[in-house]
Amino acid sequence: ERGEAARGGGAAGFGDVDVLRDGKPVYRLEARPRVFGDFVAGAWWHSTSPASHFTQSLVCSRVTEDDGRVTLSGRRLTVTSPDGGRSVTELETDEEVLGTYRARFGIELERVPEVRKADKEA
Repeated sequence: ERGEAARGGGAAGFGDVDVLRDGKPVYRLEARPRVFGDFVAGAWWHSTSPASHFTQSLVCSRVTEDDGRVTLSGRRLTVTSPDGGRSVTELETDEEVLGTYRARFGIELERVPEVRKADKEA
């Protein structure tokens, strides 16, 4: 597979970038400014859809001081370096999970949080 970017006119418009794979467009990065309302539909889907990762597990993520990222998704800790390298660790015990919330995110919890399922909320 080969990826490339095409910038400029045509269907993409001025300043937009089409990302191509094997000569076919797969993404368009538009240069136009966005307003808050542009994100409402996507935010609604991510927060309500059963297919969304965010309704299936708990996710806590932040940018690190060195412009990397640290993410805890359920019991999976992912540390991403500024150059994109990643290390993934499965946390085995509740103590490891609680310690990670405390050390990496500054969140002090008494117990490991759980996702509320619709059938449990009734």
